[in-house]
Amino acid sequence: MIRASFRCLVASLSLLVSASSSSFAEENKWAVDYVTEKNIHASVNGQVTHGDKLMVRFAKGYCNKGNLLTTVYTVADHPDIMTLKDKLLPVNFIGMNIKVKAIYIAPFLSGHRVMVVIGWVAPKDLKHDLGKQEPITLNFKDYNGIAINEYFDIPENTWSNNNLSAALDEAQNMCLKL
Repeated sequence: MIRASFRCLVASLSLLVSASSSSFAEENKWAVDYVTEKNIHASVNGQVTHGDKLMVRFAKGYCNKGNLLTTVYTVADHPDIMTLKDKLLPVNFIGMNIKVKAIYIAPFLSGHRVMVVIGWVAPKDLKHDLGKQEPITLNFKDYNGIAINEYFDIPENTWSNNNLSAALDEAQNMCLKL
C-alpha cells in the first residue's frame, strides 16, 4: 500500500516537472505575440526578470526594419526616475557598448516600468547578431556620475534566441500584409 502511494507520488511529481520544463521552454521561445492594425511584435520573456520582454516591433509601411525594444521593471523607487525619459543610457548589449533611449516611464505595480529602444535593425542583421548569442544579454552601466543600480534594482536581463529567426520571419511577413 505504501509502495503504491509512493509510486503514485513519484509519477505525479514526474508529470509536474515535465510540464514545468515544457512550459519553461515555451516561455523562452521567440513568438509573434502582439498584433494590431499597425504593428506586429515578435518577443521572448526575460530570463532574469520574466515580464521584461525583448521585442522586435514591425510597423505598417516600415516592414524592412524592426524596432528592437525592451522594458525594465524596477522597484528601486528613485525619486528622479522620470528624469531618465528621453535620455541615452549606456548598456552592454550582446558584448557591445552602446546607448539605448528611455522612451516611456510609468508607475507599474509596486515600482516603475521603463521602456528602452535599442534601435531599428534589419531582420537579417537581428538574426545574425542575436542568433549567435545564447543567451542574449543586456547590462545597464553607470553614467555621468550616476549609479544605475539606484534607478534599476536589477540592471541586467538575458533572453533566449530560441526560434528567433522563425518568429522574425513570421512577424515581418505579417507586417507586409497589413
